[in-house]
Amino acid sequence: MELDKINWSILTLLQENARLSFAEIGRNVGLSAPAVAERVLKLEESGIIKRFSVDLDFEKLGYSFKAIISFKVYTGKMQSFLKFISEMHEVYECNRVTGEHCLIMKLIVQKPNELENIINLFSDFGESTTSIVLSSPVEHKVFNQNKN
Repeated sequence: MELDKINWSILTLLQENARLSFAEIGRNVGLSAPAVAERVLKLEESGIIKRFSVDLDFEKLGYSFKAIISFKVYTGKMQSFLKFISEMHEVYECNRVTGEHCLIMKLIVQKPNELENIINLFSDFGESTTSIVLSSPVEHKVFNQNKN
């Protein structure tokens, strides 16, 4: 699907606030609400928009410790490890990567000892390097091809 400037503007607005009405978006991009609705539907059908979601404040939910774990999975353990972590609410993102480690995971926990317990559980599947997140100066950045 070819994206014009209006589609990019719609995507930017929705990334900033997915609860905007089609009328509000239309006022920003110079289209009617039905025209915006049609464009959004096409963006969804093409798979460019995968879902509309909520951005949680983990600290307000009591999860004040974030960690990034680089993980090197033992031979033959990848599928069982991926299944294992997919069932853990503490693991909120996992990426397969190149380099010495094959996975990078983002975790949230309420207390440091919970992180220690998770690291101990992971040791059956491979070797890990853990970093505690001190702050996130760039987080949930809006992607817009038209911005310089």
